[in-house]
Amino acid sequence: MTDAPKTAVAEPTPAPQETPARPSANGRNGGGIIARGERQAAEAIAAALADLGFRPRTVDLRPLPFEGTWGLATSAAYGLANEAVMRDLEASGQLEGLSRKEAKALASGAVRERVPLLAEEIAERVAKSGNPLFGSVEAVNGYVNIAFNGNAVAAALIEEVLRRGPEYGQGAPIAELVMVEHSQPNTHKAFHVGHLRNSVLGVAIANILRAAGYEVQDANYIGDIGMHVVKCLWCYERFHTGEEPESPEARGRWLGEVYAESDARLNFRKDVLDFLQLLATEDQAFVAVIDRLLKYLWRKGADGEDIAYLLGRIVQAQPIKDDLLREDDVIPKFWPIVGDQLRAEVAAPKPYVPVEGEPEPTMTPEQRLARWETLAARMDEWWAASPGWRDEVREEFARWEAQDPAFVALWERTREWSMADFRRIFAELGAEFDVWLYESEVDEPGKRMVQELLEIGIAEMSEGLTVVKIDEKLGLEEPTYRTMPVLRSDGSSLYSTKDLALTRRKFEELGVDRAIWVVDVRQSLYFQQIFKILELWGFEQAKQAYHLGYEMVVLPEGVISSRKGNAPLYDDVRNAVLARAREIIEEKNPELSPQRKEEVAWQVALGSLKYAMLARDNNKVVTFDLEEALSFDGHAAPYIQYAHARASRILEHAGETEESLLPKLDGLDFGALQPEELGLLQGIAALPEEIQRAAVEYRPLLIASYVYDLAKRFNDFYHACPVLTSPEPTRTARLALTAATRRTLANGLALLGIAAPEAM
Repeated sequence: MTDAPKTAVAEPTPAPQETPARPSANGRNGGGIIARGERQAAEAIAAALADLGFRPRTVDLRPLPFEGTWGLATSAAYGLANEAVMRDLEASGQLEGLSRKEAKALASGAVRERVPLLAEEIAERVAKSGNPLFGSVEAVNGYVNIAFNGNAVAAALIEEVLRRGPEYGQGAPIAELVMVEHSQPNTHKAFHVGHLRNSVLGVAIANILRAAGYEVQDANYIGDIGMHVVKCLWCYERFHTGEEPESPEARGRWLGEVYAESDARLNFRKDVLDFLQLLATEDQAFVAVIDRLLKYLWRKGADGEDIAYLLGRIVQAQPIKDDLLREDDVIPKFWPIVGDQLRAEVAAPKPYVPVEGEPEPTMTPEQRLARWETLAARMDEWWAASPGWRDEVREEFARWEAQDPAFVALWERTREWSMADFRRIFAELGAEFDVWLYESEVDEPGKRMVQELLEIGIAEMSEGLTVVKIDEKLGLEEPTYRTMPVLRSDGSSLYSTKDLALTRRKFEELGVDRAIWVVDVRQSLYFQQIFKILELWGFEQAKQAYHLGYEMVVLPEGVISSRKGNAPLYDDVRNAVLARAREIIEEKNPELSPQRKEEVAWQVALGSLKYAMLARDNNKVVTFDLEEALSFDGHAAPYIQYAHARASRILEHAGETEESLLPKLDGLDFGALQPEELGLLQGIAALPEEIQRAAVEYRPLLIASYVYDLAKRFNDFYHACPVLTSPEPTRTARLALTAATRRTLANGLALLGIAAPEAM
């Protein structure tokens, strides 16, 4: 027996402190049998203290730390003993004339003697309360330990789980409307795997807040205007009119490919020069053969002077003069020579020799050659044309700004292609939205709002820009929120222009009490600036606004980028995971019907994708690995889903359901609870508290970790405690525990937007 009980669960890790705004739930809103046990224990201790003559006070309670024990402990006797002794000394007059230090010294010995006696008096009175949930009440080393009656608590817990069903774990209603804005794809771009984390995280946090008791609205803010749209439509009109796929389902993705092509065309010159600069900084062989390249040029009769200048500037990492680049034949003339050198490096590779102070290469010789070949295939057409294309895009943007009817009609038609594709993807992901918001709807309101900010003195003109000097307005001496531009000098809108109007609309028109944005973590300062400007304007809701930032998703190939056109698209990643899931299901359960195999493969594939996005804190980078995500043995969704399927199979073999077991819970008897049974019961009981914690901290990771831990506890129970072959009444008790586990796993997975298959 230890001297001092310690908490049996880890303290919650604080969420990133972007803003102090947090939901106000106290962690016990979810109720549950354990919360009821805590309340009744606190009430019994309070009654005992009142009987002993102590004034009302908050009683500290913590889980019993002893393995195999389920209950609560309090150290109340320690603080009360000092109060009691001082009260007695004062009543006897022994404190008269003593200093505070002398009084404390006089009381210390008596306090040490009083603690265990007071603990025994409290324990005796709590035990006499006759609470059926209390199995034993003891005073140990000055602590009052209340051990639960395992069978009584288990029966009450399982009854609560099976009776509430899908609602188990949910909290009482909280009078606060919370809007979670998430997903936010841009039309005219493809939906890639990098968007997946946003959507999955948004769905999960909305589900968790809803389960915690809040009224929640899911909102999607679609980026349907901007330069990316203009570039895409320019490329479509210029090179692809009439080429769109006949199938409406394919047009959204195809339009994203057109955007990627437009960006590649418009940035071709920069990409070429960036590649040459990369060769100069990390390709030792390229730098070492400059002299040989110049001799090669002389033999070829090329204009060696210009290219020699070009080589020198590149090797010295210096800018290349525009007048050289305007000679359109220089780079194309030089390009084959670079290719010859790169092919020679691949044919006869030399070992890399590290040079102190220089970075290691980021590309292999083979990768460099492949990149050169990609650029070479476009060199003849794109190099010379690229500057003119940029002029054409500026003309297209002017058409948009003038709201040219033909251009607007094309925008509306192609926007719907993207939206149709997004709706399909959101349906697959289970992302449903109560409110659809569009960037195009808040452009003009944003400009009007900036004018209002100018009129009331929050915004001002600075070097031609309309800005808000936030730190100055808040009276901050240290740079904190800095200055935010809210309108361009030409009067066109910025992202901030539109986000200010959007947020105002949430507060005024939609009646939102707390607004949450699920957006890339790199936008943290930006959103704090938006919130502070609205606070300056007098919107109290802005103090509750919260930016839930998340880090990027990377694959083994590197960081995902949509601009280069090489981002793994959501459909491609989903299809790869789905194909592997089909193989695994076929291996594990070939007897399933083809239709059922396909259904389970979808559930496993999407569950794997989602769980991989949620199993790390949102402020950590996710490295997606297909095999790890589909693991039936590791920290992955299939492991948890399989635990649910195994519980379903046990109940099926027993011919029992949640409904059939409910009437059998009266007098439920496990006998002496095994450690694995106790651990599983404690895990089930923790769901209401975990939901409240996850809501308070905005951390779906807590639920992801919870369901994984519960699945592990169930597997420990399954292997240690026979269910179907146990004698009665243990068999019924373990079947009921299996049913409660199955329901709790399903509820926890549902919070994450993950299906719970009944067979796998």
